[in-house]
Amino acid sequence: MRPDLLTIETVPGRIAASGDPWADMDDHPQSLEPFLELVRRDQEAGLPDAPWPPVYPKMAGEPPRVAPSRARKPKPSPSG
Repeated sequence: MRPDLLTIETVPGRIAASGDPWADMDDHPQSLEPFLELVRRDQEAGLPDAPWPPVYPKMAGEPPRVAPSRARKPKPSPSG
């Protein structure tokens, strides 16, 4: 299936011909536990979250939202 073929004009006919693939979605709830376990495992391994879009507040543990070339360099220690 090519996503570019799913348009406002084509989807109603496709659903009428083959049925709504999501019609019984709520009849088969699934647990989020496997996903949450992946998150816990990644966090314990030190894998950072992907950067959030700038319209969101900065999240705990999120890396700096700046291009590395624009990042402030650490100041040299006084002992040299």
